[in-house]
Amino acid sequence: MNTDKKLINFRVQEDLIEMFDETCEFKNMNRTQILITLMKDFVEETVPEIQRWNTLYQMTGRRPVNHV
Repeated sequence: MNTDKKLINFRVQEDLIEMFDETCEFKNMNRTQILITLMKDFVEETVPEIQRWNTLYQMTGRRPVNHV
């Protein structure tokens, strides 16, 4: 597993972040833990779709969408 880490920052609507913080507190998890879990789940769910598109693109001689 890659142990390199990168700091990311982004803007979120105040009401959403307040609700998110309350949810984090309820789950006894911090923002980072939950965001990493959400990101991993999204990637795990999306990679097969990207691979299917890449297969179709390769079959038609087009350039792959992404190299995953």
